[in-house]
Amino acid sequence: MKYVIYARKSSEGEDRQAKSIEDQVNIMKEIAKKDGINILQIYYESKSAKSPGRPVFNEMIKNFEKGKFDAILCWKIDRLARNPKDEGTIKWMLQKGVIKIIKTNDRDYLPDDNSLIASVEFGMATQYVKDLSKNVLRGLNEKVKRGEYAGHAPVGYQTDYKTRKLLLDLESSPYIATAFRLYATGKFSIQSLADKLYEDGLRSKTGKKVHHSTIHKIITNPIYYGYFMWKGELHKGIHERIVSKDLFDEVQKVLEPKKHLKRNKKKHFLYRGFMDCFCGLRMTAEFKIKKNKNKIHEYIYYRCTKSRGTDNCDQQYLREEELTEEICDSLAKIRFDEKILDLVILATKERGQEQLDSQHEIEGRNSFLLERNKTRQNSLVEKYIDDKIPEDIYDRTLMELRSEQATLENSIGNAKGNGRNVFAVIEVMAKFIKLANKTFKDGSDETKKEVLSLISSNLIIKDKKIVDFTLKAPFNWLYEDLKNLKTPKGGKGIFEPILKLSQKEKGAFAPLYPEMLGLQDSNPSRSLDKKC
Repeated sequence: MKYVIYARKSSEGEDRQAKSIEDQVNIMKEIAKKDGINILQIYYESKSAKSPGRPVFNEMIKNFEKGKFDAILCWKIDRLARNPKDEGTIKWMLQKGVIKIIKTNDRDYLPDDNSLIASVEFGMATQYVKDLSKNVLRGLNEKVKRGEYAGHAPVGYQTDYKTRKLLLDLESSPYIATAFRLYATGKFSIQSLADKLYEDGLRSKTGKKVHHSTIHKIITNPIYYGYFMWKGELHKGIHERIVSKDLFDEVQKVLEPKKHLKRNKKKHFLYRGFMDCFCGLRMTAEFKIKKNKNKIHEYIYYRCTKSRGTDNCDQQYLREEELTEEICDSLAKIRFDEKILDLVILATKERGQEQLDSQHEIEGRNSFLLERNKTRQNSLVEKYIDDKIPEDIYDRTLMELRSEQATLENSIGNAKGNGRNVFAVIEVMAKFIKLANKTFKDGSDETKKEVLSLISSNLIIKDKKIVDFTLKAPFNWLYEDLKNLKTPKGGKGIFEPILKLSQKEKGAFAPLYPEMLGLQDSNPSRSLDKKC
């Protein structure tokens, strides 16, 4: 047979109990000499077998497939594989006779052997790797919880091999402190700092200049101010720090100044989005700074965007304080007499009552049809069970009935939704309008914005004045009902609009600001000249 020796030792520290590669080879040579085996080649590999991808192992497998070799000598079978993929390769080649024998220190594996034995031993090797990995990770996590750094000692520290804790390296730690102090001055680049430290005597483990990439890692590593990173989280360490946190932060500011700039908070413009310029374009807002008697004042101005050019719009800036006064004046003009308000609410309710009655009628009719549909479905099922109708007719009819059922249920649900008492909401909103001006005037910026957003969706500004606006529902409904309020037969109503002031005379809210005439006995305090 054409034998090879395969010897492997992990370079990742997991096989600390395994013999060295030299010991493995010596044992295999003794076995070969004892059994009269001629060794054609020896494969040495220092790599973990917990994952596929060992280059020496793969080269050996290729030579077996080419027929150069057909037998393996190894110390233990777990030297060949500790992962399912390599395990399957070895077992398949052994089963097919490509590998005629695997000889180890304690037994031989042949193609005719029960494959269960090899599977168990390979499985034990794979499980050993998993358990070892878990145990190592668990140990590292416990170490981190105690504040002990779990990695290799960085420059400036050394590991106490008895306690496995970090200790200051008295030779290199002073250079680390110097590196932070020099870089914090802002007079050094990373490259020039590396040159300076080399001139002062800092050397790598090989006696060469510490590379600038290593210097960058040093001045960004929190371990030097007493903390360390582990799995993306910052942990407090028990090791002695080399620099203070303040010095570390100063270095970070010099290293990435943009990241540490104090950014201004987002500017808050109270009325932006509520206004259009008289020319038809939107109005925007901006801050302006003015200096008066050595004091700096900051003002908010609203202006037309003038995206069509300054020749098409000659409107000037409007200060926020002036705009607030304009809105207060306009809100003060939106007033309803208590009795007029009652009439408006009554008119709105009467206007919708017919629609509600129609919805109730539709709901009742659909409820009747739904009950009849369910009865027909039950009857259809009974006929099918009694074999009175064929299956194809049953399926088609049942599908039609269930489709009709879904349509009726949806229609009933919509009718109920439409029949909700929206008039109660209208009444609340109508009463809110009486308090809008005071709420706006005395409220915070957020309250002012909320009041304006509830009442109006658009203000038109001309010559620093509000000249037009659009009321939101339900205020626009109230206004329409106020205009269309009819008087009873035989005379005037108790409250009748007799004059509609023009926008030119009374501003944007003139449509809601009519002169009202009451009968003498119902409102003796009112006069023709008094505004409502």
